[in-house]
Amino acid sequence: MSEIGLIIAKERIKKNMSKHRLAQLVGCTTRAIEYWENGKRNMSLDNASKVFKALEIVAKIGYVKEGFQIAEKNM
Repeated sequence: MSEIGLIIAKERIKKNMSKHRLAQLVGCTTRAIEYWENGKRNMSLDNASKVFKALEIVAKIGYVKEGFQIAEKNM
């Protein structure tokens, strides 16, 4: 599993969201969500943006000493 895939799976589960529901919100297939979470396929920046928006998280792109930096969106 990729690091980004782990983050997506963790945040989706934390929000009690099914892969099917996330796929509906993103506008893709459940299979695509599975591939991304398992690191079997890369996602485009457009799809990454849609996934993060659906999960209400913000990802800072760039060098971070400990990997990805994720912050929950304040709504």
